[in-house]
Amino acid sequence: MHLTHQIEEKLTREFSPLFLKVEDLSYRHIDHGNYRAGGESHLTVTLMSKSFTDLPRLRRHQQVYACLQEELKSGIHALCLKLFSPEEGAALSE
Repeated sequence: MHLTHQIEEKLTREFSPLFLKVEDLSYRHIDHGNYRAGGESHLTVTLMSKSFTDLPRLRRHQQVYACLQEELKSGIHALCLKLFSPEEGAALSE
């Protein structure tokens, strides 16, 4: 199973997202250090969940990192997190 699919499954189980997108942007870093052939070294996660309501950004990030600790050990060099509550997500689309 690809790492991105594994991450999607874990985040779905943990956070019951209203929106989830895991993007492999490794191709943008081919000439940079820590690029891994085949990708999955530079990922962006966009996640909207009721779990994030009333939580500060730091706590949201801590929760996602705790959920993905095994995947992070597998060689992910960069993980960009965009985490929103439903209310924040609605405001973004206005």
